[in-house]
Amino acid sequence: MALRGINHVNLKVRDLAVADRFYRLLGFRPAGSREGMLFYHGGLHAHDLALFQVGPDAPAPVRDGVGLFHFCVTVDEEAELTVLHDRMQQAGYRILSLVDHIVSRSFYTVDPDGNVVEVTWDTPESDWRGLENPFLTDRPYALPPVPEGA
Repeated sequence: MALRGINHVNLKVRDLAVADRFYRLLGFRPAGSREGMLFYHGGLHAHDLALFQVGPDAPAPVRDGVGLFHFCVTVDEEAELTVLHDRMQQAGYRILSLVDHIVSRSFYTVDPDGNVVEVTWDTPESDWRGLENPFLTDRPYALPPVPEGA
């Protein structure tokens, strides 16, 4: 028996309509709904993200508490990081950081409920395969320019 990957993430949110705007802007596509829940496609499954409404008085996630630190979505091309970064920033969403993780390059953003989302592009394995521990350190990262016509 072997795991094949993570199937989906289910997040608790205060307001479905507010969270829906964020996740659609990020690129998730509606997959369905039921009372108090929205489901989205973002990859290969029936749904890759579910949002569960818990109400307006729900406390925000606590950075130094136990639980989910962040979840990560992947883009196919590095230039897509720039497109999504700029889209989220122009819409007023907070960008936490840009990071070269050696095995991937990313930016981190925060949804309206304080959930951190990493958007990443996986670097070619040939770029880091020979390193003893490519997870040991991170480097500063500058977004690439967007190719003309993109």
